[in-house]
Amino acid sequence: MKDIAVLAGVSKATVSRAIREPHLVHPETRARIKRIMETNGYVYDAVAGDLSRKMTSVLGLIIPTIKASIFASSTHGIQEKAHQLGYTVIIGNTNYDPEIEADLLRHLVQRRVAGVILTGLSPQIRPMISDLADRGIPCVITWETIKEENLNFVGFDNFKAAYQVTSYLLSLKHTRIGLICGPYDRVVRVKQRHDGYRAALEERGLVYDPALVIGKDYSLIEGKEAMLRLLDLDPRPTAIFAASDVLAMGALAGIREQGLRVPQDISLAGFDDIDFAAYCHPPLTTIRVPAYEMGQLAVKVLLDLITSRETTQRRYTLATDLIVRGSCRERTE
Repeated sequence: MKDIAVLAGVSKATVSRAIREPHLVHPETRARIKRIMETNGYVYDAVAGDLSRKMTSVLGLIIPTIKASIFASSTHGIQEKAHQLGYTVIIGNTNYDPEIEADLLRHLVQRRVAGVILTGLSPQIRPMISDLADRGIPCVITWETIKEENLNFVGFDNFKAAYQVTSYLLSLKHTRIGLICGPYDRVVRVKQRHDGYRAALEERGLVYDPALVIGKDYSLIEGKEAMLRLLDLDPRPTAIFAASDVLAMGALAGIREQGLRVPQDISLAGFDDIDFAAYCHPPLTTIRVPAYEMGQLAVKVLLDLITSRETTQRRYTLATDLIVRGSCRERTE
């Protein structure tokens, strides 16, 4: 590092800062140092650097699945912001299994990560989050808001968002509305979407019908299968709220397989506003989730907790938007 500093005409501290905290170094200086490092084959010893500073530059991220593009957006935001601030990210995929999630969390602690970002909070790992705090490892929860005042989160109100889209379908005079959602018996934020749907119905004086609700894993084939089951009901629903755009795409395929049209025969709304939502036929009415922005802010909050060592909780609730497109229309029957 001393040799690189001489070649670049800067101090050794500037070289170190360009590696560990690149956002604090002028772009031209950072680029010159990087070019000299590459030319001379210099590889920074991150392990030794972490030991000397008594602080690791690695963050842990736990997501439920790598299959859903919406989690790719938040992960992109997390990795991009972490890279800008001189940190790397270790990613673990739970496949919605709380035992795998707990095991991944233990491994991250064993690797002495500087902090952890969780996608939602499973009831099974709540005690482990308290243990993280005791070990001096900050944790930020994303994708949902948390009632407990001692937890940090950057999320959005899943209940309110689901209530909004269901209320929109009710305003179009639909009274028999099906719900296709994720595993609401295991995932808190999915349960909140389920509860928002139910609250909107009951506020209008409609009876909640469990037969109209199907919980599925997030995939196109599961969305299609759930849709076919709902279409077999008599009477069948006139509108469907799929609490995931991936499930909505599968539902759309199921509707077409039965020779029906969206929105002429049945209205369909989704949740997430993934890229495909605006380009499918018809374009999907959905809830827009600020996934990328949520990931960026989660890293900013986490690093603030790491560097400040303060115990004051950070709690951010981001806004969602109902995006009205062509997949829903007013019921005419």
